This record gives sequence, C-alpha cells and structure tokens, in this order.
Amino acid sequence: MIAPLPPGYRFDTPTAADRDEIAALIATAQHADTGASDMTPEVLEDDWLGIELAEQAVLVRDASGRAVAYADLFNRHYVMVSVYGVVHPDCRGRSLGQRLIEWGEHWTRDRMDRAEPGVRIVVQHYVNQKNQPAQVLLTSSGYDPVREYYEMVVDLDGMPPAPAWPTGIVPRPFRLGVDDDAAFKANEEAFRAIWGRPPGTKATFRNLVDTPKHDPGLWTLAWDGDQIAGQSWAHVVGGEGWIGVVGVRRPWRGRGLGLALLQAAFVSFAERGVVRVGLSVDAASATGAPRLYARAGMRVKNAFDLYRRELRPGDDPFSRMAPD
Repeated sequence: MIAPLPPGYRFDTPTAADRDEIAALIATAQHADTGASDMTPEVLEDDWLGIELAEQAVLVRDASGRAVAYADLFNRHYVMVSVYGVVHPDCRGRSLGQRLIEWGEHWTRDRMDRAEPGVRIVVQHYVNQKNQPAQVLLTSSGYDPVREYYEMVVDLDGMPPAPAWPTGIVPRPFRLGVDDDAAFKANEEAFRAIWGRPPGTKATFRNLVDTPKHDPGLWTLAWDGDQIAGQSWAHVVGGEGWIGVVGVRRPWRGRGLGLALLQAAFVSFAERGVVRVGLSVDAASATGAPRLYARAGMRVKNAFDLYRRELRPGDDPFSRMAPD
C-alpha cells in the first residue's frame, strides 16, 4: 500500500503537456544530488518512448500546484520493474521519496498476476553514487545494492578515425522494414547471457524505430554473408549522441568488431555535427565492455549503483552472471 502524502501534497497523473515542468524538476534534483544534469525537455521526451504516462508515471504537486516529485518506470515482463524517481530539494525530508518507492512497489504487486508463474519478481532503482541520501533511503526500505553501472562519454574532436572492419565483415546502415526481424533476433542473441537482462520484445524494438526521430543511418549492421555478426544502435537526443546498443554475436567476438562498430558510430555522429557521445554499461560486464569503450577514448562520467528488492521469490533466469 501507498501511505498518504503529507498535508498539502497530492498525486497527479502526468501528461505530455507537463514535459517542460517535469524536465526542470528532474534537472533541479540532479543538480542538488550530483552538481550537474543533462536533463532537458528533449531528453525527457526521449526517455518517455515506450512509456504510457497515464499508467507508468506519477507526479506529486504541492498546494500551489507546483510539481515537486516525479517517478516513472520501465517494465520488463512484470518480473523486473525499474523505477526512476526524484524529489525537489525544497521538499525533501517530507516522506515524498518514500511514497515514490511505495508507488513503484504497489504498481508491481498490483500486476503480479501478469508475470510468468514461478519467476522471481524484483523492483529496482539506479542511484548515482554521489546521491548518498537516496542510498540511505533505499537501504532503509529493504533494497540492496547488487550491481554497478557506468555512464561513459567521449568528446569528438574533429572527424574520428575510420573503423577497421574485420576480414569478411560488410557494414551497412539498418534498413527500416527490411532488417527489422534479423536485427531484433541478432540483438537478443548477442545479449542473451548479459547479467540482469530479461529477453526483449518486438514491441520494445518497435518503440525504438517507429518514431520520427529515428535515423536509420545511425544504426549499423555488420554482416558476414547473410548473417548479422554485430550491430550498433544509436540516436541523437538533445543535441548529443547516445549509443543504446553495441552487440557482437558470440562466434564473431575477439576480432575487433565491437571496436569497429563503436568507431563507426562516432563517425556517423561527427558527420551530423554531434560532438559528445555517451552510453551506459555494466561495470562488471562479462565481455569486458568498459575496457573496450575506454580503448575507444571514452571515460566514466557517472557511476550508478543498482538497488534491488525482491517482491516474489522464484526462478531467477535473468539475474545470473553467465559465462561468456
């Protein structure tokens, strides 16, 4: 259950019209927590792709109607729910953060019947390591830190070096409506053994490509004959580049394909005038991804701890460290 909000505060359902106000709230909270923020209305709009605001987000307003707390969530098969919440610095210490945590848990518990029977159900939060109050709050709420993640960035100075493709590999841009099934299946295979990642869905994939902002030229598929050996998926948001996927299928690993895909993305961004590129990576990736990205010139900008709480015990096929 969600305990009542303090007097003078109320829950509200966010809409697209609240975009600018919510983005400003998030930026203010991030500045207070870490001293910096990249949040803009455009970035928030990008974060909302695939989210039904009326169902998967909540807003808290004070007596004047000002937005003072916000959370949304990303749902994977109702067995892994990631909650992202912020509270305005002026309103902290009033249990609003606790109510957001409870909201995420209530949302998940209310939909347990939609999860696969016998599978473990968890709720999780990513917390910037500089945000100690959030760490304390989650720990006191029954959450444990289970993993570390990095946000890595690179500043492009002029045109990056051209990628050196392994012998036999032919890169080409993603062809919307032609390569969809092959790209989705190859990505699922490349990330099958990644810690904590449930299988993706066609619906999630479609959310990435069925948007006017999707630029197929920023998706590179590396072909070996009629097989996709690896691929990178990237896009521009808020004037900066973001690489969502760099995936190489197991038979083609250890040949420099991951580095080539990364460098190809850098070149594509530079051609579009983008000067900063970022991505997120598991710090303990079994494939050694952080080392690869560091060799490509990327550096750690932010470190996050993943805090997780189990709501239902069961089989845990998504959260084991599989050998690679």
